[in-house]
Amino acid sequence: SKTEAQAWQEMIFAYLRGRARLRRVALLIDARRGVMDSDIQVMDLLDRAAVSYGLVLTKIDDIKAAMRPQALEAATAVAAKHTAALAEVQATSALTGEGIPNLRTHLAALAQ
Repeated sequence: SKTEAQAWQEMIFAYLRGRARLRRVALLIDARRGVMDSDIQVMDLLDRAAVSYGLVLTKIDDIKAAMRPQALEAATAVAAKHTAALAEVQATSALTGEGIPNLRTHLAALAQ
């Protein structure tokens, strides 16, 4: 129900606001579907909580090579509309390993 969803959002918001050591959230987006309404709701919540986050497109291998730039551009355009989102969108594939080294490097830098 909407009441339950609102209660969950408020609980998550309170959790995020209370985590001063939380440096970044990686929001995983299925590249085959693109950014969905539910993703935007999470992004709005992270913006409101002032928690930095980056979009990570997953399953990029399931998209034809010619369509990948469009998928990245679409996600980047959505990220640009959100105050706490990083400008750069990562594209990854667990199957082929594409983008995983870059993502690991990025996350490791945050951990130091």
